[in-house]
Amino acid sequence: MGARYELRTFVVVDRLHVNAILGTDTLKAFRAVIDLDENIMTLKDSGEVIALGSPRVEEMYVTRIASAVRLRPGGQALVVTDVMGQAPDETTVLIEGLPGLDANVKIARTLCTVHEGKAIVEVCNASMEDLVLSKGTAIAAATVVPKSAFDSLNVDQESSTSESNPTPCGSGGRTTWVDSVISAAAAATTPSLEPMPGLEAAKEAELDVDFTDSKLGGEQRVLLADLLGSFRDMFVETSLKPGRTDLLEFSIDTDTQAPIKQRPYRVSQAEGDVMEAEVQQYLELNLIRPSTSPWASPVLMIQKPDGGIRFCIDYRRLNAVTIKDCYPMPLIDDILDVLAGAKLFSTMDIASGYWNVPMAADSVAKTAFTCKYGLFEWLVMPFGLCNAVPAFERLMENVLVDLKWRTCLVYLDDCVVFSSDFPTHLVRLKQVLERFRAAGFKLKMKKCRWGRDQAAFLGHIVTPSGILPNPEKVKAAINVARPHDLYTVRAFLGLTSYFRRYIPVYAAISAPIERLKMKGVAFVWSDDCEAAFLQLKRRLVEPPILAYPDASKRFKLYVDSSRLAVGACLMQNIDGRDRVIAYASKLLVGSERNWINKQDGVSEIECWGIVWATRKFRCYLDRREYDLYTDHKALTWVFSEGNRTSNAKLARWAMELSQLRFKVYHKPGTAMGHVDGLWRLHTQTVYAVSL
Repeated sequence: MGARYELRTFVVVDRLHVNAILGTDTLKAFRAVIDLDENIMTLKDSGEVIALGSPRVEEMYVTRIASAVRLRPGGQALVVTDVMGQAPDETTVLIEGLPGLDANVKIARTLCTVHEGKAIVEVCNASMEDLVLSKGTAIAAATVVPKSAFDSLNVDQESSTSESNPTPCGSGGRTTWVDSVISAAAAATTPSLEPMPGLEAAKEAELDVDFTDSKLGGEQRVLLADLLGSFRDMFVETSLKPGRTDLLEFSIDTDTQAPIKQRPYRVSQAEGDVMEAEVQQYLELNLIRPSTSPWASPVLMIQKPDGGIRFCIDYRRLNAVTIKDCYPMPLIDDILDVLAGAKLFSTMDIASGYWNVPMAADSVAKTAFTCKYGLFEWLVMPFGLCNAVPAFERLMENVLVDLKWRTCLVYLDDCVVFSSDFPTHLVRLKQVLERFRAAGFKLKMKKCRWGRDQAAFLGHIVTPSGILPNPEKVKAAINVARPHDLYTVRAFLGLTSYFRRYIPVYAAISAPIERLKMKGVAFVWSDDCEAAFLQLKRRLVEPPILAYPDASKRFKLYVDSSRLAVGACLMQNIDGRDRVIAYASKLLVGSERNWINKQDGVSEIECWGIVWATRKFRCYLDRREYDLYTDHKALTWVFSEGNRTSNAKLARWAMELSQLRFKVYHKPGTAMGHVDGLWRLHTQTVYAVSL
């Protein structure tokens, strides 16, 4: 250094942006003093002054979000950004996060090509909450990478065979600082050092597939993403961009009914603002058009629970004169039973399902609705028409006619594809997506879930091991306020009754509240009502996981009755232990409640419980052998061969049950805890359990 020579050990590396880097040990050996103000280094032994190199100037630009972006927890996306400044087109830049950026916002270090003043930035949300990046947010730094950097890199790669003869330090040409930047970027991303594709190609490649909570491996995710990528044209970001099918035109048959015309309802200023915005949006989306129809149904603005306002149309009078479509809806219990043995689930949501169906030309006028902003009519099937549900269900079942029940399940616009292994799952997904594409449907990607080991479907969570209620749906019942009139009583019982298959002796527990629905009964919220109210909530907090029925295994039916209700539990031995398939219960009504006062009253109630339970679960028990358990020993004689009971009712029921193949077993009530307890519920006060 200077006039002094000393032997030092160096580490030779590729593409260093200066000739050499001296460490503190070397600087101490030469007794060097660095003056940053003067940009010089002085060697104290010789007094020699060495000028330091001028600081390098990097051409760097700030990039800002071009339009607002929302990222889910753990989600990532390719985001279009505006490059601030005069970065020339087709310039290659290195993208890095800006200093001081939120710690939960992670920016991938990547190479990108600037196109029309825009660059693609890969952003990841590392937080546990949704992240919204507003338009104009400074997000990344874009440092220009000269083209010469790639040329020198290619030279290095071509001369890699000479690595066994490294160039001594200080000899040969000086590499640029850009080389090290490119090397770091390459190590942080991929082995390829080619720039990212242009802006348009990046937009094409972006398909936000949600693998949150997915148990699929890396290779499986790639295969699934590739499959979905081949159906990219089917996915939309918003429900306001539905598809349009040519398989059905929805018509409204009112026979010879004269047109019905109603006046618009008055609305507040706030409701009017929402109404105007909705109408304008529907016009822009070509969902409605101005009308001269003789029909007119009024718009009804309904308050949402969150304080918002919902735009609805009151079609009640039109529905009253419409000839009804009786196409059957599938039973939810039948749908859930089919999922036995499935280990992978994918759920799909058709964007604005009804709006995918065009109106028949002769029925458009009947959909006309009136409001303070005029008269309009629908060009697509609107919500609120009585035949919309059966028409859409028929359409979906026709689209998936040979796939339903084997490959997928469908209920209106909800579809779940299920399978026992990943290869089969890919095949089935492709089959369903091809049908949806041919039908002209669009899917809302944000509502689709792919390759999960559990899925939310029809208010339930389906898993490989069984079914349980969806916590989001249960929350509505748990958080409901105490009923204060007949309307709120019906609402509460409607919520909880949907999950009654999970609640042992539901009918018995809810009996005090059910009484309030009886005609002529005054509304008095008693202690029994309060206890039942809290107990139903508690049962929903910790629901059992119900197993799927297995047709190859023997069923067990447990039945118990009380003076007010009957209850049953259907079980199977699965994996060495008894698993619940379903619970069922029913209140005794009318003359049934008087049976207890008769001589054979207890036997009649217990026998009726068995008859009712076998009818309820006949879809599982018909034409197969099963075991029947009761805690009423006298019934084992009634069902035995050659019995001669003088009770006509018991004899008639015994004859009905003789068509089924079962063996009767007596079990003490203490051994039937899953259904026993009906007596205890109504022979003593039921104390509430704190939630």
